[in-house]
Amino acid sequence: MNASKDLLSVLTGAIIDRFTDEGFLLKKDRYFEKVSETGRVYRYTLKLSKTKSWFSLHLTLHLLDKSLMTKVNKVLEKTLRDKTLKYPESFSCAMIEDVIKARTSNNVVAELTDWRALKKPDEKLEKFNARFSIWLYSFDTLEEKFDWKEQLLESVRLAHAWFAKVDSPHWIEENSGYPSLYLLSKQPAPERLSARYAYLLKKATNPRELELFYRHLS
Repeated sequence: MNASKDLLSVLTGAIIDRFTDEGFLLKKDRYFEKVSETGRVYRYTLKLSKTKSWFSLHLTLHLLDKSLMTKVNKVLEKTLRDKTLKYPESFSCAMIEDVIKARTSNNVVAELTDWRALKKPDEKLEKFNARFSIWLYSFDTLEEKFDWKEQLLESVRLAHAWFAKVDSPHWIEENSGYPSLYLLSKQPAPERLSARYAYLLKKATNPRELELFYRHLS
């Protein structure tokens, strides 16, 4: 008997009707997926693991766009292969190739891993955490959270709202990283591209990579 697999079946079973009613399909026993009218893919994932005697659950949301990210990743590959981009000295050629392959095969445009970002504008964090915390939850038995079914159903409602918000070019241009730069580079508004690049540069963990990506856009 696989405890994690059995528990995952219980969790997905509690929300499958809500998702299938909206056109989602359950795939690989752990995530619900739907192709939207725009061609982008909505994905709701239940990440469940077992460590020693307890389980860890993490709910995540992803917006995927293969068409857009194929174009973004072509620019990213040029960036990652730029001779002026420095990798750690401990990286072998094989390791660098693995990094490039992994980075340029990613079709994710946007993701949500911290659901606290979805609290109501006037809602205090303490109140949000009190009513919805199953998105990141460690437990011995599911019954420890008496309202786990209600919280999972709430996660479905929140997920639908998030998907509806992020599935638009405007949102992607205003909130994503490399995808926003790519989309803006194709518009006759260079000032918007420059402003977005400057904003991202201020918070970049790898400014040099961002600089090179921006350069390879043209």
